[in-house]
Parts: sequence; structure tokens; C-alpha cells
Amino acid sequence: MSLLPAPRLLWLLVAVSPVFLLDARLAVWLDLLILALGVMDGLSVPGDAKLTVDRKWPKRISLGATAEVSLMLESTADRPLRVRVTDDLPPILAREGTDVHEVTVRPGDLERIPYRVRADRRGDDAFGDVHLRVLGPLGLAWRQRRVARTDELRVQPGVREVHQFRLLGLRNRLREAGFRAVRQRGEGGSFESLREYVRGDDPRNLDWKATARRGTFIVRQYETERRQNVMIAIDAGRLMTQQVGARERLDHALTAALLLADVASLHGDNVGLLVFADRVQQYLPPSKATLARLADALGDVHARVVEPNYPAAFTYLAKQLRRRSLLVIFTDVIDASASAALVAHLGRAAERHLPIAVAMRNPDLETAAALPPVDEAAVYRRTAAEELLQARQAALTSMQRSGVLVADTRPQDAVPAVINRYLDVKRRGLL
Repeated sequence: MSLLPAPRLLWLLVAVSPVFLLDARLAVWLDLLILALGVMDGLSVPGDAKLTVDRKWPKRISLGATAEVSLMLESTADRPLRVRVTDDLPPILAREGTDVHEVTVRPGDLERIPYRVRADRRGDDAFGDVHLRVLGPLGLAWRQRRVARTDELRVQPGVREVHQFRLLGLRNRLREAGFRAVRQRGEGGSFESLREYVRGDDPRNLDWKATARRGTFIVRQYETERRQNVMIAIDAGRLMTQQVGARERLDHALTAALLLADVASLHGDNVGLLVFADRVQQYLPPSKATLARLADALGDVHARVVEPNYPAAFTYLAKQLRRRSLLVIFTDVIDASASAALVAHLGRAAERHLPIAVAMRNPDLETAAALPPVDEAAVYRRTAAEELLQARQAALTSMQRSGVLVADTRPQDAVPAVINRYLDVKRRGLL
């Protein structure tokens, strides 16, 4: 504990200062008396047992979301206590509003002090100590103490966005589009029924025997296979460390991955997860994974300034994933040579699985390619950026030729890009 002077003590010292003009010795004695009163006032503040503090906090917060934290003060002193309180936040949170709260805690009361925090970064961290200042009964001094605490929390990616999409009625819109929990009709799976041909139907689904019998074009309808595997692979290597606005490209990928998992679960699919950089960091086999479980698994994922080891990731996945699956990989490519391993392994994966490469663009590179050539340096920068973009497009084209579906998207547009690809796969029965 420590004692700190209150404004009233300082004003008293100022008030007696003119006495120095009349009698310096008297003035010194008055100052010493005031200081002694201040020390006695501070020491008369009730101890730890008379004023207890607790904290109520959310164990999990979604990245970018705000949440409420409460400090609870309870007094058993014989008089009201004037208290100033604050606490230590982890670096991944930002406090909204004032840092220090001043309240009066009456005997037997429980005073609740709420404040809001914003989650700025993902990961695991902890709230720290609580700091209290209690004013003495004469108002001359504060008695300060620190209450040691460690309250852990996790900032998860993408959960806030998933809830927003749910509130926007995404699930209802999907059901209205024909994706129902009981039955889905598509171009793949088992035979379901016959009906008359309508404009826009795939001619490959014509049933010629039924057409000959009825004298009009008849098409077959198929029931899409349920409980398919969706494996989400996330590159957490060097290219995903780039900042796009206030977030890394990896954060945008994690948000899109969680929403994809949510939509896939709605369709009855099993969802699995693989996170890798120079080594495999996380793996969850395909299952009826809950959103909370996936968000927990991704909460402590961080992009690292290392080259992604595609051979190791795909070799690991080949050993774990035997059943044909929809393989959705969030990554980016630079050019055909730098991304040769990714292109080659995706091409081989296409022999067993249906891969979708979600290529997260580099907005800074696109901006550099569009800059006006105002000077010689700008011309060189623009030319280099254009060459990189052309090489990147060549790498993506190479993937498509090997049977890989490609979603080339800006990081902030990754959610609609990957969901539309997934829904198209389900509609057409490609898996």
C-alpha cells in the first residue's frame, strides 16, 4: 500500500503559506501538522478485509466485437468509502471510455462498475491487477493498493461476422433457394424423381426412355448426397501476414472459413480444419464440428513470416483424409515458379478430392499497378506490379487447367466468394 495526497491537503498547504511572511517557524509547524493529519487520514482507511473487489468478464470475445466487463466493489466498513478504481487490460483489448472510475461504496452495498472493451487482436491473454484508491475520512489523502488478479480470455476470429450473417437471414435465404435439411435436388447423387423438362435444365439429365413413352422431354432429378466432407485448409505463412485495413489477410481468411463451416453444417456436411505454415499447426478431422469448437481452434492461430510448406501439409492431409472431400484452401500465389509446389499438390489432390483455391489478393500490389506513371520510379514500380499480377494470373490459370476450382478474391470479399463457390458445388452436385 501507499499514501497519496488528495487535492484538499494541497490546498491546505497553500492556504497556510502566507504565514511564512509573519512567522516562518509557525508556518513550518502548521505544515507539519497538516502533513501528519494527512498521514493519519490515509492510515485510517479500512484495510483489505473491509473492501473487496471482484471482476466479471467474458471468457471469449469475437475479433472486432465489444463486450462488457464489470468491477464489483463490496464494503463492510462502518462509513461510506470514496473509491477510485481501474484495472490492467491485456494488449489485445482496447478500453472504450474512461480509464478510472470514481464511486462511493456504502456499508453493506455491492457497487458494480461496468465498462466496455473492444477486441482488436486475436489470441489468448488475461486481464491483470485491479488498482484501488480509497479516500480518507478527512479527504486529505488516498490510500492506494493493488489487488493481484489473472483472469484469462480468448479473442476468437469471425464469430461476430457469423452472427451478423445469421441475423441477416442467411439461413432463411439458403432454404428459400432450395437447400433444405430434408432433401436437396441437384445434378449429382442418387436418383430422386422424374419431371418435365423446363428451359434451363441440363440436357445431360434427359431421360430418353421416359421421353419416348410420354412424347415430351422428361428429365431426371437427383437427391444430393448428404453428410459430405468439407475440409478447410488455411495457409498461415508469410503472405498472410499482410495488413488489409486493420486486419491481416489471415483474419479475413479465418472469418470466411468460419462462415463456410457454419453454412456447410447447415447443409449437413462434416467440417474439418487444417492450419499450416512451415509445419502443421492445427488439425481437426471432419465431423459435426460446432462453431464454438472451430472458433476455439482458430483463436490462437497467428500468421508467421515463414514460407508455407505445401508438401508437408498435403502429405499430412493425404494420410488423414481418405474419403473424397471438398478441399477449400485459403492462401495466395505469387507466380507459377514460386507457387509450383501449391499448384502441383492441388493438381494431385484433384484426382481424389474436389479442391477450391481461395486466392487472397494483395491490395497493395493492385494499387501499385494502377498508379499513374508520374516519374521514372513510379513507372518501374507500376511495371513490376503488373508483371507480378500477370504471373499470379498465370499460376491461377495453371490450377484451373489441373481441375482446381479457383476463387480469386479481395480479402474483404472472401466471405461471399467462398460461400458462392460452395453453394455452386452443392447445387451442381460436383462432389
